[in-house]
Amino acid sequence: MLRAAGVQTQRTQRERGKDRRLPADVELLIAVGGDGTVLRAQRMAVPAGIPVLGIAGGRLGFLAEIAPPQLDDAIRRLLTGDYRIEHRGMLNVVHERDGRVHGDHSALNDAVLARGRSPRSLWISVSVDDAHLANYVADGIVAATATGSTAYSLAAGGPILAPELRNVILTPIAAHLSIVQSVILSPESRIELKLVRSQDASLTVDGQVDTTFSLGDRLLITTSDVQARFVRMTPMSQFYTQLVARLQHDLDRTHGPSGTDVEPARA
Repeated sequence: MLRAAGVQTQRTQRERGKDRRLPADVELLIAVGGDGTVLRAQRMAVPAGIPVLGIAGGRLGFLAEIAPPQLDDAIRRLLTGDYRIEHRGMLNVVHERDGRVHGDHSALNDAVLARGRSPRSLWISVSVDDAHLANYVADGIVAATATGSTAYSLAAGGPILAPELRNVILTPIAAHLSIVQSVILSPESRIELKLVRSQDASLTVDGQVDTTFSLGDRLLITTSDVQARFVRMTPMSQFYTQLVARLQHDLDRTHGPSGTDVEPARA
């Protein structure tokens, strides 16, 4: 339909761990797949300020909102300009080692500091704006955006934020005897994570970047000045309706429509 309407298209595929630079004349990126595919597409699109339209390749996700039966209508609306652009906040994630920047990343969903191969819990020191918040004994900790609030942070017991908010959520993973559980911080907060004990840990950013994190390293997290842009066909007011529908869909897949457990599908 796009080509028939005179729109130039090009198919591209991003290799894991490699960020492909988009041509200068690209105006829109269409990502077909799950939420992971949309996250990878945004890693290419954000530096160029290009919006992304997510088409669900499998089950409907939180980022890929267009189901395959809706594709023709979505394309028609694209061609007529009948859509809106939604801006989502992001995080700056700076990994320091020996006083130097070891990694500098942008996160649309979250940054996760988690235990590595060792079965032992991590001891993580958390500071906010240079003031000590807590020491967590946990399997890890998630720093999430509003977009990421429906991902790993939610699974770990964190709250759901409206997508337009730019707050940062800190959610421990399986915390042991911790007074401070999930907290919501202001967009201006400066967060610092450090290991208290020498342990095997890993840092993951949006599920795309995975690196080791050691005793003496620092993780500095702030809100980013840049934002991800999404093409949306539904009004903002539909967010909670869609949220409940998707959560119910996942619940039904796990427990069945009646709430009784069902056996997982086998290949």
